[in-house]
Amino acid sequence: MAPAARAALVLALVALAAALMTAWFSWQHRPVPLASSEVDTPRTGESAAAGNARSDHSDHGATSATDTSVTSAPTARAARTGASGEVVVDVAGRVARPGVVRLPAGARVVDAIERAGGVLPGTDTTGLALARLLVDGEQVLVDGKPGPARPGTAAGQPAGTGLGSAGSTAATGPIDLNAATAEELDGLPGVGPVLARRIVEWRTAHGPFRSPEQLAEVTGVGDKRLADLLPLLKV
Repeated sequence: MAPAARAALVLALVALAAALMTAWFSWQHRPVPLASSEVDTPRTGESAAAGNARSDHSDHGATSATDTSVTSAPTARAARTGASGEVVVDVAGRVARPGVVRLPAGARVVDAIERAGGVLPGTDTTGLALARLLVDGEQVLVDGKPGPARPGTAAGQPAGTGLGSAGSTAATGPIDLNAATAEELDGLPGVGPVLARRIVEWRTAHGPFRSPEQLAEVTGVGDKRLADLLPLLKV
C-alpha cells in the first residue's frame, strides 16, 4: 500500500478505538435509577422518628393526666381547710362576740363558739353538734333551740333538767344514792350515762355510800356538780 493509504488507515483505526473507549466510559458512568426498596429505606428511619415523637407526646399526655390526678386531692383538702391551713367561719346568734373567726385546721364547733366569747347565759346548745369538725367558709348559728330529747327525758323538756324517769322521783323527794339504778342516776342534772355508770361501779367496788358528800370520790364529780346534786340525793 502507498504510505498515504497506510497513514489514513491507521488514523481511522485510532479514531474508532477512541470512539469505542469514549462510549464504554460513558456507559459505565450513566445515571442509574434507584430501586423502590432503596427509596423507602430513609423513610423507614423517618417513620421511626415520627413514631418516637408520637410516643413522647403520648407519654407527656399520660404524665400530665397523672399530675392532674395527684394534685386534685390537695386542692380538695385546701377547699375544706383553707389555702393557709386554717378555717374561717362565721359565728352568729346567741354568742358574746358574733362575727368571723379564724381557727387552725381541725378545729371543732365548740372551738369556734369559744373564740366568739362563748354562748350567752341561758342558751341551750343541745341542738348543736359541738364536736363536729369545722369546714372553711361555713356559718355556725347558735340559735338556742333544744336538740332531740334524750332517752329517759320527758317530751318538751331539755335534757338534764331532772324531769325524766328519775325526775319524777326527784320531784317527790331525794333519790337514794345506794338504791338508784344507772338509768335513774342518768336523769339527774349534769349526770350522763358515763358518770351514772361510774357511780354504780364505785358503789359496787367500795360498798354503799355513807353520805351524799362521799359522791365527790367518784371520778368526774367536781365541786360544782356535787353542790347541784346534794339536794337531790340521800343515803
